[in-house]
Amino acid sequence: VAIVTIGVYIYLNYTKHGYEISVVGESERTAKYVGIKVEKVIIRTMIVSGAICGLAGFLIVGALDHSITTTSVGGLGFTAIMVSWLAKFNPLIMIGTSLFITFLQQGCAEIGSQVDPSFPNIVVGVVLFFIIGCEFFIGYKLQFRKSSKKGGSAS
Repeated sequence: VAIVTIGVYIYLNYTKHGYEISVVGESERTAKYVGIKVEKVIIRTMIVSGAICGLAGFLIVGALDHSITTTSVGGLGFTAIMVSWLAKFNPLIMIGTSLFITFLQQGCAEIGSQVDPSFPNIVVGVVLFFIIGCEFFIGYKLQFRKSSKKGGSAS
């Protein structure tokens, strides 16, 4: 997984294809104006991401009981979305954020072994809620308007 992550980081940041993905992601019209074939970039990106998803599925199934069930993944897709968002979609930072979430879940599972089994999910949810709230207030500044009383005559 670490090799794939480093490979994706290099692919997205240091190759022509990665540059084309970022340009198409920002604005399709700009990409067409520059001469990038948008449909080709989208298809290539879908093939690469599908291959990475297939590799991830292979690793999950191969690590468990070598069979696919409805509980094989156990909601990890939603966790992966939060990990990638917290890392601001940087593949190398995703390693740290995924370790943070994993340590938090496993630590709460050990601490909360005497209580409800959903205790780790509740703790992770609360922590993520507050991180998202902090991100909101970091990204946006509240400004209150002051009422200005003008003491002049209208002309």
